[in-house]
Amino acid sequence: MKKIAIILLLLSNAAFAQRMVKNGTIYKEHPCINIVNMLAGLYEKGDANGMAKYYADTVRIYGMTRYSPDTGLMEKNLLPKSKALMEAKAGWQQVIDNWDNIKMTPLSPPDGLKYDNAPFTVQSWWLLTMTNKKTKKTASTEMVLFDQFNKDSKIAVQLEYYDPTPLIMAMK
Repeated sequence: MKKIAIILLLLSNAAFAQRMVKNGTIYKEHPCINIVNMLAGLYEKGDANGMAKYYADTVRIYGMTRYSPDTGLMEKNLLPKSKALMEAKAGWQQVIDNWDNIKMTPLSPPDGLKYDNAPFTVQSWWLLTMTNKKTKKTASTEMVLFDQFNKDSKIAVQLEYYDPTPLIMAMK
């Protein structure tokens, strides 16, 4: 019985003896956070050209494929093919052309993440609301964006996640 008590005491002390190691810094204010907020405003205004200026020419954008997800890829746990800037800009323009009242409402303040030996990343959470021009139906969905910036403060990689179901339903 004494052996079990000693082992438990040693194991519990080992947990407290672990040292804390910092992996990076979280920012609530940063120029890259300002860029993400400006992008949301440009999207609401329907300014795809203005948005494109904040992306690197070599950007890779990963996420849903404009409201027609490839469920075969999802089933295999594979990421959809990334989009280049021209493809992304065409997708933004398609939304702008087919939807009215585009609104991106922040669900919480964005965080700037500076991890050791990793690109600066802004993660942001949004409520995306818009009205389909044909059907006049309004759709709302929550979206999370992860924007990785290069050394020139341009977005080099963007990951977007949202449930497209409300958008698909508003198109019917």
